[in-house]
Amino acid sequence: MTLSEKLLFVDLRPGGGYENHNTGVARLCIPWLTLQDGPNGIAYNDTGVTQLPASLGVAASFDPSLAFRYGAVIGTEARRQGVAVVQGPNLNLDRIPTSGRAFEAYGEDPFLTSQMGAADIEGIQSAGVMADAKHFTGYTQETDRLRLDQVIPTRALQELYLAPFRAAVTEAHVASVMCAYGQINEVYVCQDPGMFELLKEWGFTGFVRSDLGAVQDPVAAFNAGLDAIKPDATAVLAGAVAGHRLAMSRLDDAVASLLREMFAYGLVRRPLTGHTDTKVTTPAASALALQATERSVVLLQNRSGLLPLEPHTLGSVAVVGPDAAGGATTAGFGSAHVLAPYVITPLAALRRQLGRAVSVTYSPGGPQLAQRLPLLALHGAPAAPVRALLQRSLTPPATSEAHRAGGVVLPSAPASELVNATAVQPGSGGAWRRATTELTPRSSGLYTVSLTGSGDSFLYLSDKSVIADRGLHGRSSWSTTIALTAGHHYSLMLRWLERPGFLTPAVGVQPVSADIARAVRAARHAKVAIVFADDYSSEGVDRPSLELPGDENALIDAVAAANPHTVVVLNTGGPVLMPWLSKVSAVLEAWYPGEADGSAITAVLTGAVDPSGHLPVTFPQADQQRAVSSASWPGVAGRVDFGSSLDIGYRYDDQLGLQPLFPFGYGLSYTSFSVADPVLSASPTGARVTVTVTNIGARAGRAVVQGYLGFPIGSGEPPRQLAAFGTVQLAPGASATVDLDVAGASFEAWLGGHFRTLSGSYRLFIGQSSRDLPLEVALAAPESARAAAGSPAAPGTPSVAPAGSLPSGTVPQTSTPPTSLPPAVAPDSQVLSSLGTGGGPARN
Repeated sequence: MTLSEKLLFVDLRPGGGYENHNTGVARLCIPWLTLQDGPNGIAYNDTGVTQLPASLGVAASFDPSLAFRYGAVIGTEARRQGVAVVQGPNLNLDRIPTSGRAFEAYGEDPFLTSQMGAADIEGIQSAGVMADAKHFTGYTQETDRLRLDQVIPTRALQELYLAPFRAAVTEAHVASVMCAYGQINEVYVCQDPGMFELLKEWGFTGFVRSDLGAVQDPVAAFNAGLDAIKPDATAVLAGAVAGHRLAMSRLDDAVASLLREMFAYGLVRRPLTGHTDTKVTTPAASALALQATERSVVLLQNRSGLLPLEPHTLGSVAVVGPDAAGGATTAGFGSAHVLAPYVITPLAALRRQLGRAVSVTYSPGGPQLAQRLPLLALHGAPAAPVRALLQRSLTPPATSEAHRAGGVVLPSAPASELVNATAVQPGSGGAWRRATTELTPRSSGLYTVSLTGSGDSFLYLSDKSVIADRGLHGRSSWSTTIALTAGHHYSLMLRWLERPGFLTPAVGVQPVSADIARAVRAARHAKVAIVFADDYSSEGVDRPSLELPGDENALIDAVAAANPHTVVVLNTGGPVLMPWLSKVSAVLEAWYPGEADGSAITAVLTGAVDPSGHLPVTFPQADQQRAVSSASWPGVAGRVDFGSSLDIGYRYDDQLGLQPLFPFGYGLSYTSFSVADPVLSASPTGARVTVTVTNIGARAGRAVVQGYLGFPIGSGEPPRQLAAFGTVQLAPGASATVDLDVAGASFEAWLGGHFRTLSGSYRLFIGQSSRDLPLEVALAAPESARAAAGSPAAPGTPSVAPAGSLPSGTVPQTSTPPTSLPPAVAPDSQVLSSLGTGGGPARN
């Protein structure tokens, strides 16, 4: 290959219907390498593909075999469309509940993410295409993501954020890895030699490509070990080779890394022939999408056994909310957005399933999130175009490259702006702007107010904060509902940070009391009311709050007051607040359900399918429950501090004794299960605890059994962390055993620069959520299973013994979250400062 051929081979660019491809070498019979977005199906505006449920929903199944089949559908459709590399799965952890990309990942726990992500990768690669594990690593927020310096203690990096990628390499043998935006501990990820060295230590033999615009210095990145780059850097790299700043041998290594995988997957001998306009969805793929969505649904509350609905006694149902009909949210946005070949709406499915014997009425109850709200004229602000208030459609700056499916890629921010890039409150002077207007409503009632902008925008009503949109991000719109009194004069003030190339924020307002009143009338005359509510999540933006947008909270509250038999179905990209929880009978979390939305939800509502999902993320009681400081999100002066311990999600709540709204691992069923009789045995890779699960209810259902490992006192580890899980389908009265295999690596902590097993007693807490753990087993673990950082676990068989007299506890499904909290261990007392893998701390 000539130098030009080599440079074009490692350069990724869009074209030919593909988001990314390199340039093949026809004279050497080397085809191009095509890459297309996942991870929830084939994205980048491709048509004729299956819109699968969000990864976060699949994580709720706690079933790696489902994740494998999920990945196999994506891989099969990719291959038939000529896609050689699926850019997914997303293996980042949901460190902050408001993460804009939570929906496309596998939740807050590293073990669950590792198990589900590795299975997903194996499924993709079983179809003969490559998976691209992203974003390597510690990438946990969209706000100011391009240059953000993430301060992550080495222990947290090793035990939490690297764990899913380690599994992707050592267990799933992933073919490629995408290095992430930003810095870790002042080193840009894609330019960190330590990161590439770490991958080699794990045995990685594939190629590493950069996320779009993640490389600040292409020469430094390739010298560190990068194999493919986007956007184009051929001229810079050619000059570096000529100037001897980049060795030809290093460029050869990069080319060879791509070629090695292309040969391994047979892409040179048999180049792919499909195209992105090829229809590839099949009845089998649609059936998998339906099953995956059914398994995703989490029953959070079911007072008085209102669910499942009995069609022969139901009589009438009031269906409420735009999300039930044409405005249904079935997928998140950004690079993961998949176009659905069709969508079965809940309203259509309910009408079809319930038949003529049940009267089904429908009322939207308010504007759709995608609906334009009338703009307000603000004194001191230029007129904003009406299109700026498209709630569901992000409008990226014209200078950026954006995914055709509505994604956002942020432009680079000048260094001088970084000090204000993640403002947590309005500043003064400089580029800070102020605009005002006066509101005098003609009628009293509720009004939905929206704020559209690119962050660092703050809206006040009579000096009271209405919407605080903190931090730099892609252009998006957020809304809430306020009560106004007729004839009263309200001052509305907008404060924002003006930046070159960014549109001025816009404010909209619309009365909604009449819409809510119509929904209330329908609910009052129905036996059961079902409110469908959704939110907006996308790459490029973090949600400013966990509150439902628009008038949805007010709508649910009003409907529940009119009809005590109210069911709420949530289609959200992560946790949300539920101020109305005590007023409604039942709540279902259905995440972003994909094309099978209505069919899956109706099957669960009517009991054709038993809800078996369990939460892969904690639902906090309030935005402030995690006590997140501005330093930890959205950050200060372009720097975000992950903190000095291993606190994330349920680990944080357990450490501080906080009671969440719903804990990690929680989920109800239409039946009840008991988990009893733990039997311990040694296994070649760790320990095995076998429990007996019995369906003690009257319906068939699927139990999800979870095992949480507690470390010796003083270890600095969280009180307990997920280490094993298993599922089993049981008929009424039936029993079966479930094996909980705790791997040797689970007994290790990162201490003194390497993984090692601590002396003392370990305990495995067993139950059906992180706060429902009635069984306890003592485990005596072996000495260190790893000799050095990142090395595979050495074979070791811990000795195991019962912890005295263990209860055989019956664990009934309850209608409210459990409140008990096992005792905590000592806080983390050792924080290391570097990975010690050479070239500075590894970003991933």
